Amino acid sequence: MAHYNTIAESKNFIVLDRYTKLDRVYETYQSEDELERELIQDLQSQGYAYLHQINTAEKLLALVREQLQHLNKVQFSEAEWQRFLSEYLDRPGDGILDKTRKIHDDHALCVNVRLHQLILR
Repeated sequence: MAHYNTIAESKNFIVLDRYTKLDRVYETYQSEDELERELIQDLQSQGYAYLHQINTAEKLLALVREQLQHLNKVQFSEAEWQRFLSEYLDRPGDGILDKTRKIHDDHALCVNVRLHQLILR
């Protein structure tokens, strides 16, 4: 699998240091499993890690918590984390696209632990 380096990236495009177009003609439709495997391979070739152990919603939320704590250099108490989930990230009325957009678009989350308030920029 070829390895590409990212030169620039935005919400709408990505610029790679090189790209080789693969001429493929599919005679049949891909199954969902085949499509998923190809997507995973493409992402891995772009430098993303595939975490096999993240296979439930609970494990995914635990990873999100870990990464937010690391990036913001804070530790959520259990009460703060549950409040953050219920009031912002994992609100019952939000769909999967809404939740994904929050992480993608509002990744600059500031947590004011001293006042026990979550502040969203």
